[in-house]
Amino acid sequence: MQYKSTSKRLLTRVLSVYFVITFVITCFHILSEYNNTKHSLKNELTNQHNTISASLTRSLWEFNYQQIDAIAEGLMTIPAISGVIIRDDAGRVIRQLGLVQPLSSLPNEPINPVQLDATNGVFGQYNPLTFEFAGQSTLVGDIALFSSRRVIVESLKVSILFLVGNAFIKSTFLILLFSLAFHRHLTRPMQELTLQLESFQPDRLGESKIKLSQTKNTEFGILEAAYNDLIDRIQQHQKSLGLTKEMLEHANRRLDNQNDLLEQEVAQKTSGMSKLMLDIEERNLALEQRQYELEREVQQRKLTEAALKRTNERLTRSIETISKTQQHLVKTEKMASLGELVSVIAHDVNTPIGIGVTTTSFLADRVEALAISMEDKSLTQSQLNRFIADARESVQLLENNLHRAAELMVSFKEVAISQSAEANRTVILGHYINSIIRSLQPRLKGKNIQIDVSCCDSLQVRLQAGALAQILTNMILNSVIHGFEGATAGTISIRVSHEQTEQGQNHLFFHYEDNGLGLSKGQLEHLFDPFYTTKADRGGSGLGAHIIYTLIHDTMGGTISASSHAGSGLAYDFSFPVTLVENKATDTVQQKG
Repeated sequence: MQYKSTSKRLLTRVLSVYFVITFVITCFHILSEYNNTKHSLKNELTNQHNTISASLTRSLWEFNYQQIDAIAEGLMTIPAISGVIIRDDAGRVIRQLGLVQPLSSLPNEPINPVQLDATNGVFGQYNPLTFEFAGQSTLVGDIALFSSRRVIVESLKVSILFLVGNAFIKSTFLILLFSLAFHRHLTRPMQELTLQLESFQPDRLGESKIKLSQTKNTEFGILEAAYNDLIDRIQQHQKSLGLTKEMLEHANRRLDNQNDLLEQEVAQKTSGMSKLMLDIEERNLALEQRQYELEREVQQRKLTEAALKRTNERLTRSIETISKTQQHLVKTEKMASLGELVSVIAHDVNTPIGIGVTTTSFLADRVEALAISMEDKSLTQSQLNRFIADARESVQLLENNLHRAAELMVSFKEVAISQSAEANRTVILGHYINSIIRSLQPRLKGKNIQIDVSCCDSLQVRLQAGALAQILTNMILNSVIHGFEGATAGTISIRVSHEQTEQGQNHLFFHYEDNGLGLSKGQLEHLFDPFYTTKADRGGSGLGAHIIYTLIHDTMGGTISASSHAGSGLAYDFSFPVTLVENKATDTVQQKG
């Protein structure tokens, strides 16, 4: 029977792993040398540009094309440079030598120095050239220096040969070392063990023990001791089997005697079995009667279960109807709030528009008076100066009031669109919260209420902006209507922070607090209950806080809690998940020709 040598398989696997590791490390070294050489070439391009930029800039300024050609040819003699492109301030190529990238890869307009990524094995650096004259910087052209993969490979030939040769020498030495070690410590003991096991004789166990050489304190020594111990236990087991056989024969004789006694006892007990069978039949009749009663009880329970199922279906439909009604009431409350906001915004916008109309009428009268004076040729310098002063004042008044009306409409539009939309939007959070507060200024007019917002100005997130607008609107209006009732002044604090959970999810945390009347313990327990209000006799719907809870918990998938004591204000703490959006800014450079 053919078999595969364990030592050879083990040696093959060890060497295979070593070859793979050696190959990976060698490739990593070569890649590292490649990247270092490429980085050095890029630094060399930068140094060469710093070296010739002054003379090349002056040559371009003086239109000294012979000097430009000499500089370009001198650059081509440097081993690190494989190509060069020199252009004037109009983008026309003055000199192009060697292996370069297409002109389309260069920037269309001069900007700051740019690293040109590799294209077809060619990479380089682009630099604009500016000439300082009379304290002003003037763009005179640009230069692009290129190097190539071929230059890198030429520089790496010696290093690659050294790395490959080093890996080959180490691999050859380790193959010889591993082969000798495996043969001495594994193959030879295994062959000796196999020969002794093949000479095993079951009838001569004492002579079948194995004795291996040079295996002390090794696994083969442990195997030798375990095998010899097994031989000893087999010998003891054979002696035990002989004693057991004698005991078994004695037990069989005793068993025959017991069989005779059992036959006599069976004959005696057969008569008693007849009486027992009669008793069993009576019990079977009783069990059949009990089974019939249980079947009737099961049937009754099935009827009861069907009735409960129908009742449960009716309750489920009732709950769905209540849920739809509740959603309708929430939407009605939201639209009512938005309608009231529209009416207040319209009233507040009328004021600057009315001032603009009055100012326009005044300005038209003054223009007409000036035209009459010009026709009569009675216009004086003082009249003209007074007209100009009045016109400037009127234009300033018009501009201020129109800007005020525009700001009100922009804030209202942003908040109104958010409240009526359900989709996610990307907003700058601090700016959006201030827009919500500005849209509520008509509702706060005449009340000395200060709203402090603490939020990072650069925090940009993607969330359901309409839901957030409705939440903050309801909280602020609840504070104004309920918290500051009868008060001459009040303060509202809104603090916003951003944290990342252990699962990597971004959350916004809000702490909203006012210093109003607060709530008692009993009122706080029912704060988020639908239709619960302390102003039912004055038109309160009791849905404001419930809408807040529904939007945060159901719509935005967050949590909310409230804390308050009578006379010490009301505080909300709520949070919900959002998507963090990174700000992207682009720099522009202006060129002066």
